[in-house]
Amino acid sequence: MHNKKLLIIQSFFTLALIISTSISAQDKGYKEEQLTHTNSDNRYASYNKDGEIIVFESNRDGHWQIYIMDINGNRQERIIVSDANDRRPTWHPYKNIILFESDRTGISELYTYDLSDRTLKKVPIKLKGNKMYAQFAPNGKELIFNYKVRDNNYNIYFISVNGKRLKKIIDNAYANTYPRFTSLGDAILYFSKKLTKNVNDEIYVYSISQKKEKRLTESTVDNNFADLSNNSVRIAYSSTTESGNQEIFLMNKDGLSKRQITFNSGGSTLPNWSPKDLNLLITGKRQGYEQICRILLKEKL
Repeated sequence: MHNKKLLIIQSFFTLALIISTSISAQDKGYKEEQLTHTNSDNRYASYNKDGEIIVFESNRDGHWQIYIMDINGNRQERIIVSDANDRRPTWHPYKNIILFESDRTGISELYTYDLSDRTLKKVPIKLKGNKMYAQFAPNGKELIFNYKVRDNNYNIYFISVNGKRLKKIIDNAYANTYPRFTSLGDAILYFSKKLTKNVNDEIYVYSISQKKEKRLTESTVDNNFADLSNNSVRIAYSSTTESGNQEIFLMNKDGLSKRQITFNSGGSTLPNWSPKDLNLLITGKRQGYEQICRILLKEKL
């Protein structure tokens, strides 16, 4: 009888260990699908309004150019041919128009490219320095961008697509980088070193109408490249882990309930939500190069 009880107890703990291990593995991260497989770097991926086309940058031709592909990584096509570096593309909120930056004039300027008629237009901005990290507002009539004042000093500006109503939103002596609109267009996310004595990036949300902001992360590591979900519930962002890699984290829109969702030896960054918030496009170091990957938020490992 004693041996039988001991066997039952041992079986119980074995089963508990199996269940605990299984739960731990499931909680560790989500299923990942790699969409590009090149001996070159691929970055800054995002979906169009319908979630049917992905745009991204790649240096597979020797310099940075803009490509599109379908959602499974097929039919990869370079859409603009130039000798310049065309970089950091993002989509118009309801048209198949791509906003990007290019150094074709000797400095970084902003351009739009309409996939429907293959027309290229320069966004007229009366600032002489480099403009970068641009994004359309949800109404499609304005955009936000970074303006480089000097090294490690980027301000954030707001402007209409025709170059009118230029307005400075964030202005200080630090690098205030990667402005991204909330889904309603009433606020922006960005990251900055302004309250860390220029040591590490932290994420902020700034209300355009109220002219108030809130710091969403506070740590001793870099937290950056934040993107708010379309339902305005969660923020995906990248953060430096104990291994020294950047990985993807999620937090609530108020900065609470932070948790890591990718675990890769090469690291992951630049998250971008799908239209229905079912997955994230990310940039990850895979097989020695930066590749575009998709994180399936409904499928745990």
